[in-house]
Amino acid sequence: MIIAKPAGVLQDGPGVARRRMGHQREETIMQAGNGKRGMGRHGGRLAGGLMMIGALVVASLAVRDVAAKEVVHLSPAVRELPADRVSPVPRREVAPFLNLYRIVDDPAVLERARYVVVGEEGQQLMAAGDTAYVRTPEGATARSGARLAIYRPGETYRSPDSGEPLGIELRRVGDARWVRHEGELDVFAIREARQEIRPGDRLLPYRAGPVALHFTPRLPSSSVAGHILGVPEGVHAIGRHTLVALDLGRSDDVTPGTLLALQAAPARVSDPLDDATRRLTSAPAGLAMVVESFARVSYALVTEASRPLEVGDVVSTPEREALTSWQRR
Repeated sequence: MIIAKPAGVLQDGPGVARRRMGHQREETIMQAGNGKRGMGRHGGRLAGGLMMIGALVVASLAVRDVAAKEVVHLSPAVRELPADRVSPVPRREVAPFLNLYRIVDDPAVLERARYVVVGEEGQQLMAAGDTAYVRTPEGATARSGARLAIYRPGETYRSPDSGEPLGIELRRVGDARWVRHEGELDVFAIREARQEIRPGDRLLPYRAGPVALHFTPRLPSSSVAGHILGVPEGVHAIGRHTLVALDLGRSDDVTPGTLLALQAAPARVSDPLDDATRRLTSAPAGLAMVVESFARVSYALVTEASRPLEVGDVVSTPEREALTSWQRR
């Protein structure tokens, strides 16, 4: 049976008082422990943050140290190379162009060449994968699987002075492989077509012989003078890095690597008093290097241009300082 004490009675015995004090001490100790554990959690987070900051600082200092060690200080200097090792125009920059274009010096070469007559089922335009029927000149033979380049005749270059034909420009439009002989014609399988293959396109062997990777600049062995005949790519504005055709070739001792001066063609003006036509002197316009040459025509890369150039502008032997300038590059 539980006996309730009167509300006003607050006295306890000595044992009860001691037990109450013990409970109070235990509660105080538990609260203190909880407080320490809370501080331990916050303190751990703080310590972790400080460790991360320290690691970042150390890493930053290490990167700065490595960067400082890797710095290389250069000072201006002139490097001189022997003339036979100077190659200011890598051939790989013009190789794609030279793989597409060539000059035929003798028209008889085209007259004796194979040519496309028609495609399968009367096709007039053919592409890669199509079949072409080709007329082969008498006496010409082809082995099974032989591959020939397909060229399209383009402009016939002529001498600006006499009008004499200097060469016929050809552009490669594809290639084909011989399959079989059928009646009067040969059957070719078109393997590549950069443009539509058409009747009349010529089939010729690929150009043979090793190709140099770099050019060695040199001056012509004798004084030469010529003109810009045209631009194979059909570009009207001629400037730096344009490839042009010239009326100079191997017969003029103009070979790959030959440097030529460019000059504006002498302009003609009308005299305001007597209506006569006056011819002005030519003006220096730049420099070109020959990258391919044929008998009487060559291709040159314009390397310097101080003004816009045009078909008909003059090329000539440059001053020796031009070669020296190239060798110092």
